[in-house]
Amino acid sequence: MNIITKSNAQIFLIINAILWGSSYIWSKMLLGFLPQFSILLICAVLGLCSTIILFRKKLQGFNKKIVVTCVLISLISVVSNTFCMLALKKTSGSNTAFIVQLSIVITPIIMAVLERKVPSRKTILPAMAAMVGIYLITFAGKGMSVNPGDIFALCNAIFFSLFIALQNKFSNVFTAVQFTFVQHSTNIVCFLALALIFETGKIVFSNAVNPLFILLICLNATVTIFTSLFQSSAIKFVRPENAAIMYALEPVVTTVLGILLLGESFSGILTVLGCVIILFTIIISACKKGRFYSRESLKLRITTKA
Repeated sequence: MNIITKSNAQIFLIINAILWGSSYIWSKMLLGFLPQFSILLICAVLGLCSTIILFRKKLQGFNKKIVVTCVLISLISVVSNTFCMLALKKTSGSNTAFIVQLSIVITPIIMAVLERKVPSRKTILPAMAAMVGIYLITFAGKGMSVNPGDIFALCNAIFFSLFIALQNKFSNVFTAVQFTFVQHSTNIVCFLALALIFETGKIVFSNAVNPLFILLICLNATVTIFTSLFQSSAIKFVRPENAAIMYALEPVVTTVLGILLLGESFSGILTVLGCVIILFTIIISACKKGRFYSRESLKLRITTKA
């Protein structure tokens, strides 16, 4: 997308964090109407249709390398989204969002393996600060009890970290529109197959005419459409480990919406302190633009095709 440049890429990632943070609540509410794979399938169909309508003139230049690369990366996203929906069935939207932010620590490790180098101190320190905030929100004063939803959320964090790392590494292979088109197409095939296998007979079609369901599916589809486009463009200019720090804003958004819409509440002053630490980390990371770029990554990602 031409509107995303190296000077504003971090802003669009913050917008992505806000959108994704809200999606945990929309998805949690949607599970009261439809099974998880059916929800993901509908969002993928709406995302593909919107991409074709809005960007049909840019849907060109595909070749075998582009398609294969996009499909393989998209399959990682399919696994990540599946674990996310499974987590939402077993635990709260807020708890899922917070645990997923372990990607702040996981992403630098994956990047270190891919690039065969140790993460820089400028990457590690903000990540550790954000993790302190996540700990205060999630575990402080509550013990370290773990339920299946927490395990699913952790798996989501691992595969999401791998997803953004690979998307960054191969961002010079495809354009944002090409990746978005292939990602939605891959999602449709995978989630249709999963829905047919696991959810046949579980769908109540009368829910489709419920006004709240229509509103929620439109909100979730909007998140699906724009986050894919924004990330596939912005990730060319932002180190994945720093993008993960930006996404630490997600649980804050989820918590606020959970309080307003689902009746969830802060468990004490430590939760508030954790939110403040996360927000402070994000602001510091966004203001110091120099840490988003390395000389080597700029040579590969200075030009965006989309």
